Amino acid sequence: MRRVCAWCQKDIDGIDSPSETDADPISHGICNDCARYVLSFNAKSLQNYLNRFSGPVFLVGPEGRIITANTQAFSALGKKPEEIEGQLGGDAFECQYAKLPGGCGQTVHCKTCTIRLTVTDTLQSGRSHIRVAAYPDLHHVTRENRIRFLISTERVGNAVLLRIDEISEEKKPSGKSLP
Repeated sequence: MRRVCAWCQKDIDGIDSPSETDADPISHGICNDCARYVLSFNAKSLQNYLNRFSGPVFLVGPEGRIITANTQAFSALGKKPEEIEGQLGGDAFECQYAKLPGGCGQTVHCKTCTIRLTVTDTLQSGRSHIRVAAYPDLHHVTRENRIRFLISTERVGNAVLLRIDEISEEKKPSGKSLP
């Protein structure tokens, strides 16, 4: 599998191994040059830079707080930049457990939050994750239906780019409760 920078399109790892060819599947990441460029911006100009990409993209800091996001991310949440910048992820996404004592990241439910675990793993290990299924608990918004996100993460310096690749709503099967 080849890794290509999602920003400048150059090969990140190069094609050094004999098993890697132009026909191999491609995974996207961010090269060191683009990472330095992204991190050199303040929140407003970084937001403009992130707007060049399709789909909701969030830049999450090491404490799990959203540094900024692109316009599509703000639109997906139905919020303005000042309403989510500096917020913990669960607060910005309106996870019902973030409202419990202790708040986002501090409840028993947070231990299994796929978004939180994926962002944390990427930040700590540097490993990117591609199209991971995550089911944020938004039943208070969607009623009995459940929302499924496919998320991808990439470490950029001491922050993580969190991209929502797909959002879908799953109907509750009749007679069954959702897990």
